[in-house]
Amino acid sequence: MALFDPTRHYPLVEIDWDDNKVQQAITAIATETIIQLQRQPSLSGHPMDDHEFGTDLYFGKVGVLWTIHYLQTVGAIDSTFDVATHLAATLEQNRQDYSHHSPYPQQSSYLFGELPLLLLQYKLSPGDDKANQIAESIHKNDSQPVRELMWGMAGSMLAAYFMHQWTQAPRWQEIFKAQTALLLREWQPIKGAGYLWTIDLYGSQRKYLGPVHGFASNLVPLLVGRSLLSDEEFAEIAAKAMATVVQTAVTDNNGANWPAVYQAAHSTNLKLVQYCHGAAGMVTALATLPQGMNEECDRILEQGGELTWRAGPLKKGSNLCHGTGGNGYAFLKLFIRTGNQLWLDRARAFAMHAIEQYRLSQKTYGQLRYPLWTGDLGLAVYLWDCLQAQAQFPTVDVF
Repeated sequence: MALFDPTRHYPLVEIDWDDNKVQQAITAIATETIIQLQRQPSLSGHPMDDHEFGTDLYFGKVGVLWTIHYLQTVGAIDSTFDVATHLAATLEQNRQDYSHHSPYPQQSSYLFGELPLLLLQYKLSPGDDKANQIAESIHKNDSQPVRELMWGMAGSMLAAYFMHQWTQAPRWQEIFKAQTALLLREWQPIKGAGYLWTIDLYGSQRKYLGPVHGFASNLVPLLVGRSLLSDEEFAEIAAKAMATVVQTAVTDNNGANWPAVYQAAHSTNLKLVQYCHGAAGMVTALATLPQGMNEECDRILEQGGELTWRAGPLKKGSNLCHGTGGNGYAFLKLFIRTGNQLWLDRARAFAMHAIEQYRLSQKTYGQLRYPLWTGDLGLAVYLWDCLQAQAQFPTVDVF
């Protein structure tokens, strides 16, 4: 039984790890992006993408602005580019675009809507008015049906968590816990599969598993925001999550993968190994589950890493959501989880390969692929984490 589709992957190009080359790539990606931002307010879409460059976090301008600010803040680049001057106009355009073109105009979206713009504005210039706008935006999801990270409640819970981290104000914990209660109310036992959500998305109801739309996506804020939960609440969540990890995995002797959608009769129909669907994303999202509580879960998460390594770099590019950089985060997460140097070495091997992918793409198309989640800006953050031997998935683990 094949656990993945090899036609979606390349053989790994083995290039020795080189700190200087990695830093040079980070600087080159950021510098080229800043130059383009200084020339025109909107960046160009990429021929490999089937959409225009927008204003959002996922494949739009706020993702680019967030990345530049993040790389400046952590010291990854030396730049005085003023992100703040771009935010007001971007927010206005995002609100207009979202209200007219979103499939969920009444829903608060973390990856496509105003929330990350408001968060970045607040982070750069805190104030009560902006905090109230963030709270109002988060509360839209109290009455809306979508339960996942891209469009729905898992994303707004992340926003509440980050606001609590910055302010320590009780209101943000209260908001986080209220949405946690709504989310957990719909987490149902499924015979043979542990506990899953049925995700109401794009006109159908499916039991997605991955960290953008499914089971893992709803676990993300609960794991990232565990400090806002009681020990008893978190222990129960973790136990159910680990049971689900084990029961939905499809394994062979040394690998594990997960289907994009759980279907009891077709659970062995496996193709994808990337962040948004498949082993790489499941491991990245869930590697902070407690160790030692469920030894089979511990083993299967590492098997997911082995499968990601066996599959190799992705043909879709160097990016996070469905590219080589995103898959490499599974190795970084396992390095932090286990302390095993093997996983860091594998992450860095993917990093060197991804640098070659981004350079070849730039040479072929004459431009960068700009977005954070689907382009070269995400690679720059991944490269920084490889340099620092850390695993901070952008806008999920850190904002």
